[in-house]
Amino acid sequence: MKTRILITFVLTISSFLAHSQNKTLQWINENSIPLVENSQSKNFSFLDSELNEKTILGLGEASHGTHEFYIQKAHIIKYLITNSNYRLLGFELTQTNISPINDYLQNGNGDLKTLMKSLMLYNAQEIFDLFQWIKEYNQGQTAAKKVVLFGFDSEDFWHDPLTRDKGMAEIIIKTQKSEASKAIIWSHNVHIAKDITMAEVEAMGGYLKQELGSKYYALGFDTYKGSVNVIAEGKITKHSFESAPDTFSGLFSKAKDGQIFISFNSKKSNPFTQTKNKITNIYSVWTNDRALPILPGSDFDAIVFIRETTASLIIE
Repeated sequence: MKTRILITFVLTISSFLAHSQNKTLQWINENSIPLVENSQSKNFSFLDSELNEKTILGLGEASHGTHEFYIQKAHIIKYLITNSNYRLLGFELTQTNISPINDYLQNGNGDLKTLMKSLMLYNAQEIFDLFQWIKEYNQGQTAAKKVVLFGFDSEDFWHDPLTRDKGMAEIIIKTQKSEASKAIIWSHNVHIAKDITMAEVEAMGGYLKQELGSKYYALGFDTYKGSVNVIAEGKITKHSFESAPDTFSGLFSKAKDGQIFISFNSKKSNPFTQTKNKITNIYSVWTNDRALPILPGSDFDAIVFIRETTASLIIE
């Protein structure tokens, strides 16, 4: 008798969970925006309402070595530069790395491929193409309207990872105020997150939220499976991966479209409210644990999800 009751209970719970997941998946299909790799700028007009009155946009990534992340981030950056008056672009790199590249973007000095050699995982063809586009864009602008590139990381932060995010946030805030321009910051998901679901220490995005409130917007990037570039013993290597099916990534992978934008700020019966689960997380080095707990809407305002991704195109 007890066995029969237990089986009935398990089947009831399983049925309830399946029904709940189906409703959430239906919500995703009805409310997400499909993306394609060769998107034109006009296809990102939905960002106008999402970013209304925002000062800083954090563009995250589940890894630093993914082709499709770089491509979609470049599309977003081009749209916002062209249509929304964003004039600052910050990278999770030191100013020593970035300053010569910014000089190239402003004045055409130097050889871009040579200048990018020290960028490791960011020494990629996708980012090279973005920088070339910015250089060409700047050529047609007055000095006040040119896009400025800056680095918000520092070697001074590396000895203490617990305070690194605060230091990076301070550089971003100082630069944004100095330039008096809207900014886009390119970094890993773990840094742009607005809350502390992922760790016991405040993320860079948390400090930005403290300073800017609702004027800071965090857009994470997620994937389910594919290949990625990471660093191993000072060299770039490629790894294959697949996330667990019971994660947010696994749920998103069942959506009808393979590349989607999901806003968690929707008021249409958002099923993600106060729902904690994991997305894919791959650091610069390969680790066995590749999942990151998040609370959608609290940690990220939205996520770009790409079902299957490939390794970035490293410049030899």
